[in-house]
Amino acid sequence: MSDYWDFYLQRVDDRPASIFVDLGIKKEAPLGTHPTMGYLRVLMRRPREDGLSSQEEFDELIALEDRVTEKIAGVGTAIFVGRNTSDGNRDFYFYVTDPAKFEQAAQAAMRDFPAYRYETGTREDRDWRVYFDFLHPSKIDLQRILNRRVCERLQEQGDNPNNRRKIAHVALLPSAEAQAALGGYVRANGFAVESAPREADAKGRFSVEFSRNDQPARIDEIVEPLFQKAVELGGVYDGWGCHVSP
Repeated sequence: MSDYWDFYLQRVDDRPASIFVDLGIKKEAPLGTHPTMGYLRVLMRRPREDGLSSQEEFDELIALEDRVTEKIAGVGTAIFVGRNTSDGNRDFYFYVTDPAKFEQAAQAAMRDFPAYRYETGTREDRDWRVYFDFLHPSKIDLQRILNRRVCERLQEQGDNPNNRRKIAHVALLPSAEAQAALGGYVRANGFAVESAPREADAKGRFSVEFSRNDQPARIDEIVEPLFQKAVELGGVYDGWGCHVSP
């Protein structure tokens, strides 16, 4: 388990879901010492109508999560890697060395919370497919996480995200042709190209810096088509920034 966690919103089985995941452990995964996925499903007592957790149950669920994950991981045979909240359930996911010890630890931990119904289970997952294919965010979801972090930093400085101002973007492309294509695309969508050097950088990439007056509150819908276009052209969208506007 690392110190690099974050959350994002998703849809699971066509229902709203909130996934909280250890992003940092990706560098080590999969661990051959932990070939089994174990889960603990807790049935929430007061979920919202859409199946997500409610403010009324927030403190109880946080206390449960802290206690249960600590007890299960404390046995020394399980690593907590993430949770999914959806459809009235909160599912905790672990990778474990000993399925029987995991089940015993989960049952013992839940005895501290007799008001909650729960179920546990395990299955072999040597490649950590549940972590990589389900819990870990896609590239566009990672971009949305980064968007949120930038907005949070701006708001910590007194920013009003609804104020329009110049927002600068950067994309990196694999060729001069792709650079020109992205330049044409952003101009057609109302952006001004600030810089598009003819020479590649040390890694052989051609950058495009461009900007438009927009609201940070709308940043996901602004960035997503730019992200997808850069990927379509074989490149990457490399982020955005703006000044604080109180």
